[in-house]
Amino acid sequence: MRLLEGGLDQVALIVSDGAEAISAAAPMVYPGAAHQLLLAHWFRLLEDLTPPLDQARRRKFRREFWWIWEADDEAQLRRWAARFCRCWRFRAPQMVEKFQTELPRVLAYLRWPVRWRHRLRTTNLAEGFFRHLRRYLGRFPGCVDPAHSEHILGCFVLACEQAHA
Repeated sequence: MRLLEGGLDQVALIVSDGAEAISAAAPMVYPGAAHQLLLAHWFRLLEDLTPPLDQARRRKFRREFWWIWEADDEAQLRRWAARFCRCWRFRAPQMVEKFQTELPRVLAYLRWPVRWRHRLRTTNLAEGFFRHLRRYLGRFPGCVDPAHSEHILGCFVLACEQAHA
C-alpha cells in the first residue's frame, strides 16, 4: 500500500523464489509484469541435483554457473549457458536438464538497462542487508543514544550505497 501511495503505478518485474503460489498469483495480480526467478534460489536447487563433488570441482561448478550471468546480452548468455551445459551434462545430467528447461524463467532481467541488471536478477542485496548489518554492528560495543544509533546506521547505509553503486 505504501508503494502505491508513494507513486508506484505499475509493477514491471516480480522476482521470486519460484514458489507455485507466487508464480500462479503474479499474472493475476500484476498481468503486465515479467517474472524472474531468484538466481540464488535457483542455483541452490540446481546444485542439489549435482552428484557429490570434491571441493575443486564444486568451486569450478559455482564459478562457471555465476559467470554466465556476467554476459552482456542474451545471445552471449545463451552461448555461455550452452557451454556450461556441455561441460556438466555427463557429470550432472539431472541438473543440466533442469537448467535447460528453466533457463527462460531467469532471463526477464535482460529487458532492462545493463546498469540495473545485477540488482534485478536477484534479491540477495536485500536478503543480505540484515546479515551484513549485524556483522557491521558487531564492531561497536553499543549505542550511547538514539542519535548515535542513527549515525551508525547512516554510515552503514552509505557504505552499502557506495559498494553497490
